[in-house]
Amino acid sequence: MDYIKLEGYTVLPARVEGSPDVFQCPRFVLMKPAWIPDSDSSFCNLCNVKFSQIKRKHHCRMCGAVRCAKCCNEKISLPQLGLVEPERVCEDCRDVCRTVSRARSSLESVLIDAAKCLASFCQQDKQIKHVVELGGMQSLIMLAVTENVGVLAHVASGLHTLSTHPSLHKYLAEAGAIKAICRILSRIGDSREEVAIDAISALMIFCRSQDLKNKALNDGGLKSLLSLCWSERAAISLLAISTLGLIVENTGNHEAIFESQHDAVARLLQMTTSEDEQIQEVTLKTLAFLSMGGPVHKHKLLQEDFSTGRCLERAFNSCPSNSQILSNAACVIANLATSEEDQMAMHELMAAVSRKLPGSERHTELMCHLTRALANFSQFKPNVFHLLDAVPAVMSHVLRSGPAPAREQALRFLLNLLAHAPDQVSSLLVKNDAYIFLTTLGESKSLLENVSSSLAHSAPAVMKPM
Repeated sequence: MDYIKLEGYTVLPARVEGSPDVFQCPRFVLMKPAWIPDSDSSFCNLCNVKFSQIKRKHHCRMCGAVRCAKCCNEKISLPQLGLVEPERVCEDCRDVCRTVSRARSSLESVLIDAAKCLASFCQQDKQIKHVVELGGMQSLIMLAVTENVGVLAHVASGLHTLSTHPSLHKYLAEAGAIKAICRILSRIGDSREEVAIDAISALMIFCRSQDLKNKALNDGGLKSLLSLCWSERAAISLLAISTLGLIVENTGNHEAIFESQHDAVARLLQMTTSEDEQIQEVTLKTLAFLSMGGPVHKHKLLQEDFSTGRCLERAFNSCPSNSQILSNAACVIANLATSEEDQMAMHELMAAVSRKLPGSERHTELMCHLTRALANFSQFKPNVFHLLDAVPAVMSHVLRSGPAPAREQALRFLLNLLAHAPDQVSSLLVKNDAYIFLTTLGESKSLLENVSSSLAHSAPAVMKPM
């Protein structure tokens, strides 16, 4: 049995017979609890009365504990246990148990009240334990299959609250909570802002877990989130794109996104031109993760950018008040610059990177990505003569006073150029203070060690007579 810690309590989550996915199998039956033997109980744990011939023992059918008649006198229908007749339920289990039973009603008014009560119990430290132990979690997920917006609103609230407890994530995901959330989002859209925010927030919490990013995609997260990225409600749009960004942090999800029938990549690129700078920032960060894949994905991303009107270039050439927008755009460009087959298509981006470098001194991250982009472009010989004009800026703005990561990228840039065009680059180095270049090179111990190791093969320390 897998016990978990929840709000200071040791809790045994309810299990169902058959498939744990109650979203797909909503008429679930809970496994019956093991009864505590009469011999193990000498008094009632609820009121502390000692058992005797007068104070008789009774078992609660929901938790299996031994109670006195006063604390276990109410009989409740328990369809969740597959029982037809009402059974004894103790006071400790009564409220949640009754609500779980009512969640199976055919009356919408009863379902709304049941969903509301379950959502409320999830927010109460003492009751959330019973929600998890007595099938309340499964009942919330089951209620997500209904069409009633009032029910779905309370379900979204309850699942959001439950999702804030990491110990429940495994059980929620197994039970179909992510599918339930996506169902709510597809039904509600952005028509009810508070409901949508509850649902997306819950999905976002799940997507922060490395183990659940892929499940979020497979359970319908991509379609639900993409439809909300375009919402006119800024809070919903920002949450949706932020959550999608968490999903793409898992590179294993990239193929599904690039092959999506929902034009996911094209729609993301279009969002980089949003008037909302927060949305621009988060969208470009999402694209930065997508640009980390292999050559095929990089090529597809550049093709989509061309088809959508070069949105990436427009975002990069803008002058936002939020500098992180340019940093994220530069990160995307730097990653794409490693795609050998797309170098011709990126000449304008390469030129834009060179222009941006001199003004990046106050933005460390931006300078690092810009210099990395130049270093990546410089790997390919056809780019060399387009990049020679960037040498003075790299030496004066990066090598002279830039942060260490940027200086290392600058060395990579200059060494690549030297390999392709030694005469022209050597001349530029001399004109632009080669001392800075040589000093920085000397400070890069790991680089010099690699050079020495390589030279040891072509210029060995010990040789036989020639």
